[in-house]
Amino acid sequence: MSNILVERQGQAGYITLDRPDALNSLTLDMIRDIHAGLRVHEADTSVDVIVLRSSSARAFCAGGDMKATRLQALAREWDALHAFFKEEYALNLHIEQCAKPYVSLVNGIAMGGGLGLSVHGEFMIVSETARLAMPETAIGFFPDVGGTHFLSRLPFGAGLWLALTGAPVKGAEAVTVGLATHFVHSDHWPELTQAIEADGRDALNVTLNALSQTRPDEAFLQILQQRQEWFDSDNQHSLITTLQNVSESDDDAAMLLKRILTVSPFAMDLTRRLLTEARHHDLATCLQLELDAADEAVRHPDFVEGIRAVLVDKDKAAWSDL
Repeated sequence: MSNILVERQGQAGYITLDRPDALNSLTLDMIRDIHAGLRVHEADTSVDVIVLRSSSARAFCAGGDMKATRLQALAREWDALHAFFKEEYALNLHIEQCAKPYVSLVNGIAMGGGLGLSVHGEFMIVSETARLAMPETAIGFFPDVGGTHFLSRLPFGAGLWLALTGAPVKGAEAVTVGLATHFVHSDHWPELTQAIEADGRDALNVTLNALSQTRPDEAFLQILQQRQEWFDSDNQHSLITTLQNVSESDDDAAMLLKRILTVSPFAMDLTRRLLTEARHHDLATCLQLELDAADEAVRHPDFVEGIRAVLVDKDKAAWSDL
């Protein structure tokens, strides 16, 4: 049974993620089915707008199925792992290049691969329940699925702390930080989807703009500015020193420091290097660089150890010195 539903309602071509028990974590079959659905809707002349959504209010997509990926790494199935990432990244690029307006409706948890399915589209709409994060360094990996591209371009330098710490942003914060394009309260989603079904892309110019809330939260803006100052460093030692100096008097700094001290040093170094490189490249080039980096990262001991600690045994990781 497929975990992806592909259907048309009026002028809307829907692709629905339907693996709620696993928070819509992506398998290779799901990636292939999403990609196939995208092509079907692009070819259907009655579809004017393509909409990606979740069948669950709890989660949009928690990312790739990392437990399965860990087992492949333990079995040294490097070709299979390469194929997974290659097909996932090809889907990310297709979303950016989609021939029709591509809309993602993001509620609940959206992490890692879930952002790869949404951020690259023309419209990414979040609700008040959305909780977005790129937590890959906690499992000895790096923010992939085009993460190096979009994180390296966020305002307030937010991509660095999002990438290194895995700290989440919620609801309208995702618009302020530059991940999402619109914030629409979930109460208005039925009205929005009905308008898309009836009016196609015209609804994105009229109804979406009428329903979206655009006023940024002043308190969150101050947090962004403060974090930008803290993370204005060239290396991990300098960053940790800065956060240690202010953490006794600032709870936000203490939270970020705690996160940084628990994630993989190898993954943080790799992430810094990739984010710096990504500033000079388009998405296609960044995805190729990420594919090369993924081949390296899955072979590093921190990858299987990080997934074990976070997702399997849920204890403290013992990071490698390599």
